[in-house]
Order: sequence, then C-alpha cells, then structure tokens
Amino acid sequence: MRDNMRDNMDRIKEYVAILREANTKINLVSRQITDDELNQLLEDTIFLNELISFDTIIDAGSGNGLLGIPIAIINKNKKIILVEPKQKKSSFLQLVKVQMNLDNVEVADISLEEYLKKENKNHYSLIARGFPTLAPLVFFVKKGMVKEAVIITSENKIKKNEKHLVSVKKKIYNVPLRTYLKIIKMEKTDRE
Repeated sequence: MRDNMRDNMDRIKEYVAILREANTKINLVSRQITDDELNQLLEDTIFLNELISFDTIIDAGSGNGLLGIPIAIINKNKKIILVEPKQKKSSFLQLVKVQMNLDNVEVADISLEEYLKKENKNHYSLIARGFPTLAPLVFFVKKGMVKEAVIITSENKIKKNEKHLVSVKKKIYNVPLRTYLKIIKMEKTDRE
C-alpha cells in the first residue's frame, strides 16, 4: 500500500514537472505560483477524489489537468476524460497522456456540452474547479446527462447559484485548510 502511494506521489511529481516546463511556453498556471500553492491545489484534488462515486470521470474544462491527471494517476482502474476545448491546453493534456503513458485518460478537445450530447450516457461523474457558474453543471445533472457532479468552488458561487441548486440533491463539504472553498456534490433528485 505504501509503495503504491509513494509511486502515485512520484508520478504526480512527474506531472508537475511537465506542467512547470510547459508553463514556460503556454499559460497553464500563474508563473508566480509557489510550490506550496501548487501542492495545496493537488491536496484539494486528492480530497475531491474521495467523493467521486463512478468509474468514468469527466474533468470539465480540464485546462492544465490539475484535477483529472492526479485522479487518473491515483485511480488506474477508472477512465478519466479530460474535456478541454482550447487547443493549446488540450494539446498539453495529450502530451501529458502520452509522455506519462496514462492509458486510462482520454482527451476530448470539444466543449463539455458537445461531449455530453455526443456520448449520451449518464453513468459519469463530472468534476470541475473554477467553473464560471454552476448553472450549466446543475443542468447536466438535472437532465441526467451525468449521474453526479463534484465541484470545487467558492462559498460565494454556491450562494449566487442557490436558485439553480434547489433542483438537485446536494451535499457541501469544507475543503481542508481553505476557509473560502467548498466542494459541492450534486445528484439528480428522484422527483422528476
């Protein structure tokens, strides 16, 4: 068990090294981000990972892969779909997939809505961080396009989206050591 955990941490460090190198050419994370700040983002991801219920996971707006890539490393038996419509970022994600030999990762360079319409399956977990608004994510859950959405967001965004959130079952978790961040887990209600 410890060897597996150590191997996962080594692989995550390998990903961070690739991220840092690519960040000199493509803006993936702030160039001023410290190792401590990056480690905190990774710890947020590991905490979110514990709340995911399904074996197929869609990372919505994957960007730099800070959610999907560590989850793919930790969960070799789960399929991770990194949905990123911006070409430079999706190319970076494809590079990471190939360079790290992540066979359980798929990169989709289309919008989340296009991907969900194309796939038309509802056995997915949807994960996201920093999404501009929760409304479209709530919609995907409410319409059964995904079984659940597990989102890292701010308490303020949750309050701003209260009218949308009444249509789904939800549970809100505190993110350790982050007073302003929450994880909201949403599922379709049985009432429709």
